[in-house]
Amino acid sequence: MKKVILPLCILLGAATTGSAQKACGTDILFQEQLKAHPEIGIYQQQIEQAIAQGLQQMNISKFARTTGGADTTTYDIPIVIHVVHDYGNEYLKDDDIFNAVSYWADVYMKRNADTSDVIQPFKQYVGNAKIRLHLATKDPNGNPTKGITHEHSYLTTNASDVAKIGRWPNTSYLNIWFINTFSSQMAGAAAYAYYPSSAQYYPYYDGVIGLFNYLNYDKAIPHEIGHCLELQHVWGNNNQPGQQCGDDGVDDTPPTKGHMPGCTTAALYDTSCSIGYQKSYTDAITGSSYIINYPDTNNSQNIMDYTYCQKMFTIGQVQRMRTALTSTIAGRNNLYTASNLAATGALAARPDLAPIADFSVEKGVVGGSFTTPERLYFAAANSNIAFSFKNRSWNDTVATGDWTFSNGATPATASSLSVVNVKFSQPGWATIALTAGSNAGSNTITKKMFIADSVGTAAWGYMQNFASAADMANWPMFNYFDNTFAWEAFTGAGYDDNGSIRYRSFDNRTDIYAGNPDGDHDDVFTPAFSLADWGTGSLNLSFYTAGSYKSSGSNDSLEIAYSINGGRSWTTFSSLGGTTLANNGYKNTEFVPGSSSNWAAQTIAVPAAARTTQVFFRFRYLPKSGGNDFYMDKFSITPYATEVAEVATHHDQVKIYPNPTKGAFNMAFTTGNDGKVAYAVRDLSGKTIYTAQQTYAPNSVVEQAIPGNIFPASGFYLVTITIADKTSTQKLIVQ
Repeated sequence: MKKVILPLCILLGAATTGSAQKACGTDILFQEQLKAHPEIGIYQQQIEQAIAQGLQQMNISKFARTTGGADTTTYDIPIVIHVVHDYGNEYLKDDDIFNAVSYWADVYMKRNADTSDVIQPFKQYVGNAKIRLHLATKDPNGNPTKGITHEHSYLTTNASDVAKIGRWPNTSYLNIWFINTFSSQMAGAAAYAYYPSSAQYYPYYDGVIGLFNYLNYDKAIPHEIGHCLELQHVWGNNNQPGQQCGDDGVDDTPPTKGHMPGCTTAALYDTSCSIGYQKSYTDAITGSSYIINYPDTNNSQNIMDYTYCQKMFTIGQVQRMRTALTSTIAGRNNLYTASNLAATGALAARPDLAPIADFSVEKGVVGGSFTTPERLYFAAANSNIAFSFKNRSWNDTVATGDWTFSNGATPATASSLSVVNVKFSQPGWATIALTAGSNAGSNTITKKMFIADSVGTAAWGYMQNFASAADMANWPMFNYFDNTFAWEAFTGAGYDDNGSIRYRSFDNRTDIYAGNPDGDHDDVFTPAFSLADWGTGSLNLSFYTAGSYKSSGSNDSLEIAYSINGGRSWTTFSSLGGTTLANNGYKNTEFVPGSSSNWAAQTIAVPAAARTTQVFFRFRYLPKSGGNDFYMDKFSITPYATEVAEVATHHDQVKIYPNPTKGAFNMAFTTGNDGKVAYAVRDLSGKTIYTAQQTYAPNSVVEQAIPGNIFPASGFYLVTITIADKTSTQKLIVQ
């Protein structure tokens, strides 16, 4: 099954053989761009005028009889390949990239052998673009390179323009990105590119982006490079092949409806739209007129069709590309200048460079064969789970891979060019180091995993206030993609002090990549707890949170999971989202809670299955576009609701909740020696609307419900509670 290649567009439907084709976003997107930025239309007119002027200088009749052309100049273009990956199949090998680029270069120099298979009517129209593609040997800072970069990002599985990470200047390099999967709005796309007119306005998106498995699939990337050089599909500037006769503005590609994938005889000799097709011209020098009778057959083997039996560009397409390349639009005319070729090292031999060490964290291995459901970064010490690390070093033919492991690891060292499985016995942050070596030198990388103490902490009386680094030594935080969206210790706010942990979901970037954390996730883990003695009674995770969103439509979420097998697998049992997560509404600036009123109590019931002698909890934050910061404080495990748990810990406190309330509310307090408690509710005028006295068990924690029907209207009320000789009055908001 073959996917359709897209230029500049978002294909809204599947793009496989035999599947229905839906409307492409090319024309819609382009028209939207024109409406928002009329300058793009001006750029488009300028480049079309330049192409028309170039054609006027050509002897079209000569080109119709030969495969050559008067322009013998060869243009050299530096390119750079960006591998955007999460260590999946999209982690392309250097040699595969070298081979692919070599093939693309052959296509643009008409060295691809399959031009001999072009059907007879078009043999005389096969054009040679005389464009040489070269992987750069110098990066923008002048450092030696092989023209390949690796960008570790979650965007590889949710790709769009913002996945174009690590862009090199588009006036000096042709940037090409490879990813794993396009985002849902681009589902069905194999690749897409920007025309020069759009690239003039959006230089940071200029280039080609495509699926990794289209690296060297037929002529997918030469097709996209054609779009970068102003070629349209042979049926016109839309993504609706097979619908109606269209034209691409190139005379020697006859009108056609275009074709869906399938190199069939019917497609090769399709005459619909092109019977009797001819063009009249006036010689620019002699002024004489002449007519060229072009083939009556569609040019279905054209690289800009979808048949996937693409073999050729026409002479007219070559002229169009070369004119676009010499245009100032999007700075294409700087790519091949002598100064730029020297600055990018495009004409130099590929340098022999030391490898760049890298390794991926793989799924853990249990019992030598079973793998964990997720990649393993956290596990209990002395468990039967082995961490697994895969050598991903690149940039040279790697000859050696030397590993070292801390924390009582077995093995402590290893030599491997592939996978190493390791167990750790000592708790704490473990360091994994890999040194990759070749004939050109060596390079070392280190990463850290967390080995948790396997002994469960007693839950009763445990309180985590996140007040200091020492407090959080057993609360490891992982920022998997090493970006600004991350858990961190925060000393600028807390529920009742200045300590908490926060997830920084607020995006303070102003560049083109701002606002797209979709697909990211980060974790914070608790120490092990022993809950086996709690039986079947009430048991809760108790903590306070404060959060906000930056804009409407955001849907950040916090998933809470437990593991009873040392981190081998995790069961999600609760989640927070919406206004529960963002209890402070929308804030345009980065949110920091300023008082206890910004915090909300969270009470999460612990499942019966989690009540073992060793259970870990994991808090996984999933940021989305438009999020703001989220804070968490005062974690405990208790049989009470969070507000009651605080009273149980601090006997002099009185809590009323929820506040604000839509009616009924609760009071939590600790009784005195005689158990007597009096409480009253008054409006702001001082009028008593509810009063009661009760005797409870002495020195006990009490949760007392007050019905909502006592309130005559919404507004502010005062709740007074007297215990022994102490009186507490708090304001209650009734909505």
